[in-house]
Amino acid sequence: MVLAACFSEMGHTVCGVSDDDGVVQKLNDGEPPLFEPGVSELIRRNVQARRLRFTTDYRSALKGAEFVYISIDTPVNDDDSSDLTGIFAIARNIARALSGPIALVVTAQVPVGTSERIAETIKAENPSAQLGLAYVPEFLRLGTAIETFKNADRFVIGTDEPALLERLSELYRPLGRPLILTSLRSAEMGKHACNAFLASSISFINEIANLCEEIGADAQEVVRIMKADTRIGSRAFLSPGLGFAGGTLGREIRALQKFGAETNHTTPMMDAIWAVNQSRADLVRSKIERYCGGLRGLKVAILGLTYKPGTSTLRRAISLEIIRDLRAHQVAISAHDPLVRREDIQPPSLFELAADPYLAAKDADAVVLLTEWENIVEGLDLARLKALMRGRLFVDTRNLFEPEALRRAGFLYVGIGRANHEL
Repeated sequence: MVLAACFSEMGHTVCGVSDDDGVVQKLNDGEPPLFEPGVSELIRRNVQARRLRFTTDYRSALKGAEFVYISIDTPVNDDDSSDLTGIFAIARNIARALSGPIALVVTAQVPVGTSERIAETIKAENPSAQLGLAYVPEFLRLGTAIETFKNADRFVIGTDEPALLERLSELYRPLGRPLILTSLRSAEMGKHACNAFLASSISFINEIANLCEEIGADAQEVVRIMKADTRIGSRAFLSPGLGFAGGTLGREIRALQKFGAETNHTTPMMDAIWAVNQSRADLVRSKIERYCGGLRGLKVAILGLTYKPGTSTLRRAISLEIIRDLRAHQVAISAHDPLVRREDIQPPSLFELAADPYLAAKDADAVVLLTEWENIVEGLDLARLKALMRGRLFVDTRNLFEPEALRRAGFLYVGIGRANHEL
């Protein structure tokens, strides 16, 4: 969706393909299926300019095309391993629709070697296919996807075909961003390595945070000390919290573990990153149980449900894991999120969806902040929130609030990696 909008905004003629008629119709009307700031306006403008259209017809889409991008969001299984079924189905559809030479560009997040398997699938289905092959890893960030495309840190172009390398360089060069030109498998592995490094930073600081809570240190201050070291840097991925979710980083760890098993190489660091992150899922429950003296009969208000602010996706959001965990312990849940719709919740009875934070907090024993939406954090009337509650526990999983301000409002404040002096 974002690639189609941004490439058409650059002046290219773009056709997006989906197997869902309803999605295609809405996209042609400028209504994306997933909220992303600025995307709707970009799509609408370029559809009206006839540079952009969407269809379910592969043959129509591919007619005269120079490049075909496979850019779906690769689904993950319950253990965060990649489900490539949909990608190979797309490959077969491409094969049946091809009528001339084309460059296949994979941007979907896939394990090393998958791009070559996709090309082999196409050629097996259509032996006469004339196909170039490249991998251009996608580094977009939900909530800022257009910005992270237009002002990317770098574009990585991986192919073993020099002529295609130059053609793709010409496609991206007008954006004026750094280009890293490399081999196909180096580009695939580069994506794995980047995300695995981010995942390692998250698991590292969460393990430090656990120790901080027990010894009376403040993990936020520890992070400040670390980031002042130029070898670590101010933009280091060091935010104590609930760990990585959404499938993106976990997918990479699982892929690297699988490669290790297949090549008879141990991956102790990947195993440790995964183990630390898995232990974060029960963190909210354990804190509520610890500070409320039990769980049965409690009502908990959840503020923020989506994977991150600026997006409407609940895909593998840790909020759903936390809610299911609490429900399994007979805890009633109410929640508020500015973009989540009632029809997004499966099953509908999983929790009560409230129109604002105050309705969510009514009669709650504890409030848990999960997603740092601006309308939830900025201007929140703490005294009003506290007055509506039955209890006083406030669990701040993002360490966004000043503990003293919450305490003055009558809350028992609990952050992540912050010592609780009220114990």
